Order: sequence, then structure tokens, then C-alpha cells
Amino acid sequence: MEAGRVGQFCHCGCRAELKTSWTSTNPGRRFFGCPNFGRNTKKCNLFEWFDAEIADRPRIVIVGLLKKRSEMENARKHERMFWVICVIVLLYLVIFG
Repeated sequence: MEAGRVGQFCHCGCRAELKTSWTSTNPGRRFFGCPNFGRNTKKCNLFEWFDAEIADRPRIVIVGLLKKRSEMENARKHERMFWVICVIVLLYLVIFG
């Protein structure tokens, strides 16, 4: 996309926002989109890629890293929940034991 298109306006009159795609087919690829997209207030379907398409290898690596990050976050949430339950059980035993 040429520099002159930055700050363009979409069909509903709003200034288009530069957003980032996190889909498995275009991870990290930026695009212009309407701030009202997906809202019921205004129907606007402005969509235009800002970045060039990502090559296969970097896309596969990014998707793999995002998956690992998600797995680590989920494991951390489960670990926290385990310790919260342990503290609650311990407090229950101390108070009512």
C-alpha cells in the first residue's frame, strides 16, 4: 500500500484504523479496517491489506509460536487455579478442622 493511503476514510465516513490480523493464514499482517466493522450500529466492510503477504515459512513459525504461547498461558492459569484451591482447602482445614 502506498503511503498516500494512510489515514484513508472508509465508506461510512470514519477514519480507517490500522489493525493486525492474528488468523493462522495471516498472522501479524496489518490491514486497514473500519472501526465499526462487526458492530451493529453501522454496516461498513472496508478492508485493505497494508502489509505484503507473508511467506509460508515465517507464517508457520509465527503460528507455532502463538500456539505455544497459548498453551503456556493455559497451563499457567491451571497452575494458579490449583494453588488457589489449595489455599482455600488449607484455610478451611485451619478454620473448621
